[in-house]
Amino acid sequence: MRAAFACLLGAAGLVGLSGCMNLDDFLFNPTRVETPYRFDEPSPELDGDLDPNGPHASRIPRWARTEGFVESALGDEIHWVYAHLPGAQDTILYSHGNAHHLARYWDRVELLWEGGYNVLIYDYPGYGRSSGSPTEPGVLASAEAVLDVLQTLPGVDSERIFGVGFSLGGAPTLHLAARGARGEGPALAGISTEAAFCSIEALVEDGAGLDLPVGYVSTLRFDNCARMAELDGLPVLLRHGDADDFVLPRHATLLEAAGAGAVELEWAVGADHSDIPLVLGDAYLEGLERLSARARP
Repeated sequence: MRAAFACLLGAAGLVGLSGCMNLDDFLFNPTRVETPYRFDEPSPELDGDLDPNGPHASRIPRWARTEGFVESALGDEIHWVYAHLPGAQDTILYSHGNAHHLARYWDRVELLWEGGYNVLIYDYPGYGRSSGSPTEPGVLASAEAVLDVLQTLPGVDSERIFGVGFSLGGAPTLHLAARGARGEGPALAGISTEAAFCSIEALVEDGAGLDLPVGYVSTLRFDNCARMAELDGLPVLLRHGDADDFVLPRHATLLEAAGAGAVELEWAVGADHSDIPLVLGDAYLEGLERLSARARP
């Protein structure tokens, strides 16, 4: 990420910006998919970060999967896939990272499902099978729409829905949590973020090495630290790799400092941006169990 910012800002300040990518383009890296995902075969679209042996057929059987589309408030058709685990007490709404599509994060859904959770994952506008193009309002509206759907699905206790967001996914996760805290939408029972950033402004500071107005390089805001300040008493688990050079570790401490909820910060020692579940091992699910226990009445 810092190399991309160097290109954005240039050796001569903002001169020559037209020859580099805009930060908006850098943050959103969708891959569109025109046909249904092939979950029941080891297709390349299932090649995630957690399996060193490459893509594999879904460990979540067909009978446990439901998928569909929901129209967001902005008119985008948002594709979602729900993995139902009979007997699960808690449900996770999973918001993925800035690249590819939901099938590339399916191994993370499998980990959570096998750990005892119902899980719904969805694609942002312009990603996978979702229509439209990615924008900040569109990403947040897609999360709102799928949260409404999730509460109607089999086995879901609406009072036991947790948000989990990886990287960019921290933004819609915190948006939903703050929206619920304000009484403007369904309340979440708790949230966990992995490798999330404080704000676009803080990301620009990382790359620029100076206090540069964010508007010079991005129309986006995604102010996650501001959303953290709204979570009065909500259980929050922040996770970050101490070797992350994509979203620097300082973002985790900024989020923790901004938090108004019951915040736990867990460092994945030696983890980079994408391998927190691998580095934490058994502790990955144990942390979510602690989050669940803190949310219980």
